[in-house]
Amino acid sequence: MKSQRVSLFCIGWALAALAGCGGGDSAGSATPPPAPLAQPAAVGPVSTASTLVTSSSPSTYPPGTEEAAAFEKLNAARQACGFGLLAQNLKLDAAAMGHASWNVRNGYVGHYQTAGTAGFTGVTSEERIEAAGYALHAQFIAADENVTRVSPSKGGLGASGMATLLNAPYHLSGLMGSFRDIGLAVLSPAEVPQAVSSGATLQVNLAFKQAAGAQLMEAAAVATYPCEGSTGIDRQLTDETPSPVPGRDLSRHPLGTSIYIAARDGNALAITSASLINLASGEAVQVRPVLNSQSDPNKVSGQSYFRAHQAFITADAPLAAHTRYQAVVAGTNNAAAFSRTFIFTTGTGG
Repeated sequence: MKSQRVSLFCIGWALAALAGCGGGDSAGSATPPPAPLAQPAAVGPVSTASTLVTSSSPSTYPPGTEEAAAFEKLNAARQACGFGLLAQNLKLDAAAMGHASWNVRNGYVGHYQTAGTAGFTGVTSEERIEAAGYALHAQFIAADENVTRVSPSKGGLGASGMATLLNAPYHLSGLMGSFRDIGLAVLSPAEVPQAVSSGATLQVNLAFKQAAGAQLMEAAAVATYPCEGSTGIDRQLTDETPSPVPGRDLSRHPLGTSIYIAARDGNALAITSASLINLASGEAVQVRPVLNSQSDPNKVSGQSYFRAHQAFITADAPLAAHTRYQAVVAGTNNAAAFSRTFIFTTGTGG
């Protein structure tokens, strides 16, 4: 990934709806504003216990495939850091494959297809997921979509592409979100008839259904990604749409690693202090101001792509490769004080 141009586009998740948070290139269309973050009506006492999934069936992605690598990398990170496991869903796989194919066939990277074009499967992610049989309107769910493209081969894109997405705040917030189901597709131009794109695509679709409910950590918990013992973390961010720092050319002036901090969905999280230290040199790393629902520079009509239980701290410049870093984060979770200290190790990616 180091010498390759990566494009990232995401659709941030909203309850009972999809919220746009990306764009496109040659076949692009205007991005709609985020949908209102609807909440389900409370019925009876609300439990504050964890509903995280701690065991799941193996996926049916063939061993050695890019889809298997992406699935394993994401689930390993979620489990290690306390966000709960995802289950493969064949209908979300079909939706992901349809849009990945359309992107490659039409030379596009983004979320909105154009009716009448080759391989069309639905204008929006919501339409495509519903068309694949994973009902949206029939029952309360949440949904999320992530897309990344890298040229020219898909070799290694499952793992490296997922690592890249996991260092991009607007993508990371969904990938570590309260979903239960996942669908994946990784395609190269060589696999798509009459492909226009020169780049391979990793497509990720996430959702949960009303009957199952969201995955929720217990009320007092605060989780991070990276977390204690995380390795191979991307050390820089060279592209994301929307950009976490509008106006900054990330291809020339990359950001470093982003650290995601999250409480239970529905809680109010506040970060009061954060620091990052290079343990090899002992030097402090400059971090940017906290990115959260209040400071989000990409709000649409005053609405953030992030929720009140989410926050990020980001190194202002690329971190060193293969280096251990210690993060110290403190704040409040529903007004209760917390602090987290953990060590992670960078890889070469980004």
